[in-house]
Amino acid sequence: MRNFRLLLTVLLLNLFSVHSQVGINLTDPQATLHVDGDVIVETVPKLTTPLTKTLTLNATDNRIEYTDAAKSFVKGLGGSGFTVLGATLLSGWNQISFPTIDFDENSDYNTTNQYFVAPLDGIYNIAVYVKMTSLVSVSDLGVGIFKFSGGTTTLIADESYESLSVTILGIGVNSPPVRSTQTLVKLVAGERIYFGIKSSNLLVFNNADAQFSIFQVK
Repeated sequence: MRNFRLLLTVLLLNLFSVHSQVGINLTDPQATLHVDGDVIVETVPKLTTPLTKTLTLNATDNRIEYTDAAKSFVKGLGGSGFTVLGATLLSGWNQISFPTIDFDENSDYNTTNQYFVAPLDGIYNIAVYVKMTSLVSVSDLGVGIFKFSGGTTTLIADESYESLSVTILGIGVNSPPVRSTQTLVKLVAGERIYFGIKSSNLLVFNNADAQFSIFQVK
């Protein structure tokens, strides 16, 4: 009788172990439900809020995981109220302030301190454009994109060169009063992006036509 009870206990434990993980097209499932093949879900309830959780497959073992934040999509505009701030990003570079946020799908742009905060680890496409308000002579005119990480500010992309003035067939030709730059950057959640201006005459950028855009590619 004692041996029978022991055998029954072993059988029950084995049965529980077998049924605690279910495999489809698999003989050795590694999760509660482990599927080797396509999965079709006929009906999925619609969400009542636009931003909740995004399901992903991790790169290690294809387990389904979720992230709490959606990808970033941000666009800011210049114009009336566009200014060069007193904050210095790097030597010769001043931070710029965008007065209007056209859209910010995930509330990732800090409008008080004028910087973007990456909500997720990923790759981001970042672009900025600035046009001077007046055609005056300035030197070393530039616009730049800066990353702030671990207490260090780094220039990661810029368009900066001397303002040229040449004469061709008796006609004066100046370099355009526009600077723009764009880059892909890999960010860790919490890292910041700033935009800056470099010029010998910062006043020419007051109320300038400008814009920036940020969107998470991956």
